[in-house]
Amino acid sequence: MHLSTALFSAIALLAATQVIGASVEVPRDVAAIQIATSPYYACNCPNNCKHKKGSGCKYHSGPSDKSKVISGKCEWQGGQLNCIAT
Repeated sequence: MHLSTALFSAIALLAATQVIGASVEVPRDVAAIQIATSPYYACNCPNNCKHKKGSGCKYHSGPSDKSKVISGKCEWQGGQLNCIAT
């Protein structure tokens, strides 16, 4: 009896979790997560390893995700690839 009650409770909890998770929408600011935190990381690893000279890039101008986004192109500067604003 206790086993069937525990099993039923576990299934009900799993079903409720799926329903709650399905109703959550992704916020529109998810794209902001993909923007680099500095001109260096906008053109280099870990997330932008395939960038090369002339590739388009974006980075936040300040320490916050709410900072202005600067767009540019990857260029060699001081021996390293950096995102230069265009």
